[in-house]
Amino acid sequence: MTPEEARKLIENSGTGTTYVGTHTSILGVEENIGIPDDKRLLHVLNTGPTGYGKTQMMVHAALQDIYKGRGVCMAVPKGEAIRQVLGKLPRSRFDDVLYLDPSIDPVPSINVLEPYITEGMTEAQKENQKEIIVSDLIDLFKRQSENWGDRFGRILETLLRAHLDLNIYQNETNSLMDVFRCVINPEQLVELIDRTENTVVREQLVRVKEDLSSYHLEPLQRRLNDFIMNSTIRRIVSSEESTVNFRDAVNQGKIILLNIQKGEVGDTVSTLIASIVVTKIWAAAQSRITQKPGERTPFYLYIDELQNFASEGSAVAKMLSEAREYRLGCWLATQYLSNLDSSTMREAVINNCRTKIAFNPLGSDNERRLLNMFTGVNKREVENLGKYRAVLQTPGEQKQRSAIIVDTYPPWDGDPQQTQELKKRRIVTGTTSPVKVEESLGRGRNAGGEKHGELLRKARNLLEERGIQVNLLYQGEGDSKPDAKVSLPNGSVAHLEAETGTLTKPAKVLKNFKRAVENDAECIFVVEQGNAAKLRSIVEDPVNRNGDKYEDEFGSYSYYTDDGDEFTDTELILDGEYRVIEISENDLTVHNNISECPELEHQSREDLEQFCLYREDDGFCTELEQRCVFK
Repeated sequence: MTPEEARKLIENSGTGTTYVGTHTSILGVEENIGIPDDKRLLHVLNTGPTGYGKTQMMVHAALQDIYKGRGVCMAVPKGEAIRQVLGKLPRSRFDDVLYLDPSIDPVPSINVLEPYITEGMTEAQKENQKEIIVSDLIDLFKRQSENWGDRFGRILETLLRAHLDLNIYQNETNSLMDVFRCVINPEQLVELIDRTENTVVREQLVRVKEDLSSYHLEPLQRRLNDFIMNSTIRRIVSSEESTVNFRDAVNQGKIILLNIQKGEVGDTVSTLIASIVVTKIWAAAQSRITQKPGERTPFYLYIDELQNFASEGSAVAKMLSEAREYRLGCWLATQYLSNLDSSTMREAVINNCRTKIAFNPLGSDNERRLLNMFTGVNKREVENLGKYRAVLQTPGEQKQRSAIIVDTYPPWDGDPQQTQELKKRRIVTGTTSPVKVEESLGRGRNAGGEKHGELLRKARNLLEERGIQVNLLYQGEGDSKPDAKVSLPNGSVAHLEAETGTLTKPAKVLKNFKRAVENDAECIFVVEQGNAAKLRSIVEDPVNRNGDKYEDEFGSYSYYTDDGDEFTDTELILDGEYRVIEISENDLTVHNNISECPELEHQSREDLEQFCLYREDDGFCTELEQRCVFK
């Protein structure tokens, strides 16, 4: 077949078949051979040595998809392949092209921690979005780092999950740079703990903070440095927003072309970007879970040099087994199956790619395995395939069809001016600028011991059962924070303080109250059952009436002290707002700071103002353990 004949066929292949080459029958008749389009969603595996025609066949298949109006993504680290597609695609699809080239400024930006959450997703489906991103990133770092230990993987996984939770549930826009900052900056890690609401993840973050010193984290810093210190990678992954909305691209049938030549950007950048884009495509496809099956238009993902992006820990194996459900078809190319890093990955590729194409398998470590995959064809002829000849095996309805040997189509010249025009129209919006990390507060571990922590957890759970949001705050040594912040129904934010041992140290209670007053916040004190009156007596009369150092209208007093320091800001807190929550085993009781006399149930106010059995001469009520409410 001539190049011109090949061009006409590729541009007009119709909707039913993707043609890959020609076969000449024993009668001398040349016929075009292809893969039924409905079988493309069962994936294609293409193996063979460099220079035999794998990439050219991939280009021709992608062009057929493009001419048919379908969406494609090409993660091919060969610049010539991308140039061919740009120079040969129809003008009617120019507006669908998303051309990403990290070797030219401004570089594209991709926030790999940006999940694709759609309305109607269940919690399990949201968690699945998180799993795709976490597993692929962990796998990526493992493949790019030597001596990667389980400890580093667990730490990184915890940090990734925490940031993804915030992106999913708090509408934050954290990026991979935020993860890196938490590793190198203890203050950033504390802020992350404060913002994390997932109890399990939060406890793991606290363990990282308290159990691992900067010395222990240094190896992980080095591994992350391999990525972040590369300026191109840093600009790509540090943005809060992505240049491309991959979910829209998949659903709208866009043409995503990655120009990631290793000679231009290096092995690390090439592998990183392709891996991230593959992850984003898979996450975008899985976000179709809320669409009706009939609304899921086919999208085709082409991956060359598969061994750089697929390993046992990556999501590729899962993608191959589940992608058909989301109408995502994969075309995977690698030189030899032995290039894949594990038998698990090899089995996943072999078993899930129902169409198999091989260019000269001679010399492969899996030569015998490859030959056995092709039925009904002369093995010796397969072993002696020359350049641009391949053996093709497509799936049948009940069993595999007999394999057939094809001569691949020759390339034709594209339009170089068209290529340059499309490159100039590459995406430039949303490119990376220095990322500003906003300060925010959230949840964390608190000081005070187990009893204090248990009381705090009970209060949080009981309040959240009533629809009140409680964000626990991490408290390191020397920190001046409340135990938690409470979002009240009126829109204000209150300080929450759990008081256990501090009830024997009134000055600490008063300091906690003062902190809330200085922040114009109500203070909610949480105490165990039976301690509400004691707490209120401290706050209502914030001096020690057993002391004799000073005098006021109610008698002698001294200031409460903490580590020898007197608490003298009593006037400041007298007008502060507070309430007390008394926690029982399974319930809570709220006491406002306006006390009611318990004797009003038995006597009138007028009588009690004249005489009360519980009121001492100095006006102190022994029942409420505070000044009498009528004095």
